[in-house]
Amino acid sequence: MLGLPSTTEVSQRIPKEAFYRNMDLDARTREQFVSGVDRIVVRNAIRPDTANLSAGERVREILVVEVMPKAGEVPEAVAQTVLRANPNPMVAVDGSTGRVWASSTGRTVTSDGLVTLSLAGPTMDEAWDSILAQVAFREEDGRDIRARLERKEAIDSLEREVAALDKRCRRERQIVRRNELFAQLRRKQAELAALKEEV
Repeated sequence: MLGLPSTTEVSQRIPKEAFYRNMDLDARTREQFVSGVDRIVVRNAIRPDTANLSAGERVREILVVEVMPKAGEVPEAVAQTVLRANPNPMVAVDGSTGRVWASSTGRTVTSDGLVTLSLAGPTMDEAWDSILAQVAFREEDGRDIRARLERKEAIDSLEREVAALDKRCRRERQIVRRNELFAQLRRKQAELAALKEEV
């Protein structure tokens, strides 16, 4: 799957019941597993012995899991639950749409339409950092990935704030309050521009 080496293929089915019976899930997520998921299959297990990589200090194994929905697409809550179920770094793939999630240490990144993943670097740690970079940024360079992901999250958060402030500014009828909101909007836009310019 995703163009990974054939030596990493395992194709081991996991009963979906293992997730909603053994994990503390809210009723909606449990229902999404029961009625929305057809099957969950571990497609690849990337380890030093299967991928010709040296052992890493942080990463011992990377799992690639395919989630097949009964119809439509995999709900976000289901994908997040699958990713949380294992302490190892994991990639989840929506079997119908091809959407990819990668998760490690509580941080999840997503990508739509990612066709292949490559294992760049000589160690498991570097290969995982590269996978995160491929999913988040569509590039193989995994150097300084944590700082880059934090910056991306900050940019996304500021963009949401700017959009909300812009909407509030346009709706405000009182001139004084509108001017205050406009000043806040300009400060956030300047902060966002400065963050985007950082290398």
